[in-house]
Amino acid sequence: MHGVFRDDAAAVFYDLTGSGDKEIIGTHYATMSVGNGDSLLYILENKNGKYKRISDSIYFDPSTQVYALEHKTDGYKDILVESLFSKKPVIYAYDKDKGMYERQK
Repeated sequence: MHGVFRDDAAAVFYDLTGSGDKEIIGTHYATMSVGNGDSLLYILENKNGKYKRISDSIYFDPSTQVYALEHKTDGYKDILVESLFSKKPVIYAYDKDKGMYERQK
């Protein structure tokens, strides 16, 4: 199983809130959307010793960049996702009422 993680998944620990606690930002390459080859990006936060998903469906191409921006929404850094097919990147921001990152319109 150890080799499966390196080949099929990627994750980083990154403090999105500035609290000193690091969230997990990661993907499992097998979680692809239908037909376009994108992977799901997961953002997990440690709440009372258990990691809970705090991201809605964030699709991205693993060959592009994902950035944690300095700008914060509701105390969490915004996430910028580049796209191979669109010149305009997509920004996801945290919504404290929903407890989730969501796509900005």
